[in-house]
Amino acid sequence: MYNCISDISQISSEKWLAAIKNDQFTTPFQSPEFFSFFNSIPLQSAKVFAIEKENNLKALCIVTIQKEKGIKGYFSRRAIIYGGPVLIDNDIDALKELLKLISDKLKHDVIYIETRNFNDYSFFHSAFSDQKWNFVPYLNFQVDLQNKTLEELLGKMKYNRKREIRISFEEGAKIDTATSVTEVKELYKILKNLYDTRVKLPLPELNYFEKLFQSTIGKVFLVKHNQNIIGGSFCFYYPGKAIYTLYYCGVRDYHKKIFPTHLAIVGAMEFGIKNNLKLLDLMGAGQPGQEYGVRNYKAEFGGAMVEHGRFIKICNPALYKLGKFGLSILKKIKK
Repeated sequence: MYNCISDISQISSEKWLAAIKNDQFTTPFQSPEFFSFFNSIPLQSAKVFAIEKENNLKALCIVTIQKEKGIKGYFSRRAIIYGGPVLIDNDIDALKELLKLISDKLKHDVIYIETRNFNDYSFFHSAFSDQKWNFVPYLNFQVDLQNKTLEELLGKMKYNRKREIRISFEEGAKIDTATSVTEVKELYKILKNLYDTRVKLPLPELNYFEKLFQSTIGKVFLVKHNQNIIGGSFCFYYPGKAIYTLYYCGVRDYHKKIFPTHLAIVGAMEFGIKNNLKLLDLMGAGQPGQEYGVRNYKAEFGGAMVEHGRFIKICNPALYKLGKFGLSILKKIKK
């Protein structure tokens, strides 16, 4: 008999940490640290759900509840599961119970629930399908860091990418780690300008990135030239596992021989190598067969393209269609 848990006070922190320590599906996004981080962000929250059997954890999942400001909040209510659930002993029945629990608890609060898989869950497709979660193909690039040097990884990159990184260093660009909130603010200005002028998608407020910087699982890498911050990346990582480039950016057309966005990713790569992480995850390359602006860009870092996809449970079909339509219009608006 399975025990379904939706109250964090009923989950032992010792069991939680033990469950994610060696699980193949562990990411920083299923850790107690991420749970605390996300619940510290205004207008956002996170819930944790778990399944026990005979007093042992069998499945666990942090679900983030997100929405935009103002009236858009009603039409953008969504539940995002970054990385997918943790599954101890590959217990398929426990996973089914977990998915049912999440759906039952959230179906009246959000428009849809989505897992953004950073691991291969293909063995569990039938469990998701059984609970009416649809699989959506989605690509990603991951760079294997195990037993690699930076020189070896640079050697696997496309010629132009490798050359641009080399000449950026030759021109005096450097990679550093943020040490103050002031530096985080400077990098955020660059990222905000990118999202306002080119990406045209919602971006979290500054507070989100300040909290990431202060988190034990967050790292902020800076690209500097002549003591000025010209780019960088905001990342999450989990010791012994992987680092994830959540956001990265650079000043556009800063210098004809300096490519700050490239170095922003190299910063995460260097950190992963030095800290014996297994993987650099570039976090998304769009759906197969559909244009995706940065797919070719990410491909040139020498990683492997994988299709771990996403699972989605639509709780309110009408609002889901309306929200997708509104987002497509927003991206086309010229600011």
